[in-house]
Amino acid sequence: MYLCETYREACQLLHLMEDDAHWDSTLHDASISAHPQQIRMLFAVILSTCMPSNPLELWNKYKHNIAEDILIRTRHHARNPDLLITLEMYNEALIIIEYMCLRIANKTLVQLGMTAPNRDMHDLFDRELQREQEFNSNDLRLFVQSNIT
Repeated sequence: MYLCETYREACQLLHLMEDDAHWDSTLHDASISAHPQQIRMLFAVILSTCMPSNPLELWNKYKHNIAEDILIRTRHHARNPDLLITLEMYNEALIIIEYMCLRIANKTLVQLGMTAPNRDMHDLFDRELQREQEFNSNDLRLFVQSNIT
């Protein structure tokens, strides 16, 4: 015997409710042909209006597609095409999605069954990125040339 934490979970286990297969399929199709901004908007609409049964599972499955443009922008700003996606980039995508959900349904991600984005992390990441971009590349090049044999 299994004791469910919520009534919703019990209904899902008994197959009395729809699962997220159609939302999974929708996000899968979008991830093939849509831009990450469009996928974020679709995800926000699904969260805000369709009440998926397991939004965190959908997020974890498609978060790379949702945040891909943030990775590309960061690679461009850092002039490093080898950068990998980070938790900060996923967090930025969650912040954008939360703004969308607030506009659509006046609900935060926590109210919609998701984890709250870490806004402190986002602000720290922006400051760190700005600091990294403020160096003088000519001074750095001279320093490297004079100190590395």
